[in-house]
Amino acid sequence: MKKKLVNCILILFVAYNASAQCRYCRTYEDFKENKWEMLDTVYCKTHTKTHKFFYGGNEYSLTTGNKATDKIIKKEAFAVKQGKKLFVNCRNLAHQKILFGMGYAQAMTMGKDTLFFIYTKLGKDTREQQMAAQMTLGAIGAGIVGGQQALQQACYLITTETYNRGPKNNVTMINDDEMKKLLGVTSDLYGEYISEYDPEKRLKPEHIYPILKKAGLFKKIKQSKNESEDQE
Repeated sequence: MKKKLVNCILILFVAYNASAQCRYCRTYEDFKENKWEMLDTVYCKTHTKTHKFFYGGNEYSLTTGNKATDKIIKKEAFAVKQGKKLFVNCRNLAHQKILFGMGYAQAMTMGKDTLFFIYTKLGKDTREQQMAAQMTLGAIGAGIVGGQQALQQACYLITTETYNRGPKNNVTMINDDEMKKLLGVTSDLYGEYISEYDPEKRLKPEHIYPILKKAGLFKKIKQSKNESEDQE
């Protein structure tokens, strides 16, 4: 029993040390320009399904053990990198004006300026479902619906666009139209994607991610010495 408990703790709480090249960047522009600041150690806590049910869909909490650095990681950093792994801060991200919430999600680079990550399904439809549940079932009912939604995952893309006030991060949930852009409507892989007739199953990460990977769309993460490593 104790052995199982220890194994669970080891799985859910992992420390990455300096030899694994822990770094963070403050903005998406810094990420694209490969401008990173060093970290000594990053403690990565993976959230369980129960945690996500009650508190939302972020996958990871990252800490360093230093209060000043932890504040930067929590509120100011855009992304944290550890060797082959890349984590994006969800705190300042939003989809359809709905904030993702606190915590980090593991991400991968696509193309020149795009980031791919998987997170709880967000949008106007999910908000309307919560509001309807609150009206009919009260706050507890809305909480149950929200918890169930937190376990539903979707694929997202982060891109940047330049406006008069400067660059702005845009978050898009991958749907049929986005897959057409990524794969090409006449490609065999798009045919494989669209062959799933159930629209809900078609948009699930377990259907989308293998097809995008097969298409070779995921880039390699830039390393500090002009090297690169495959993403996991």
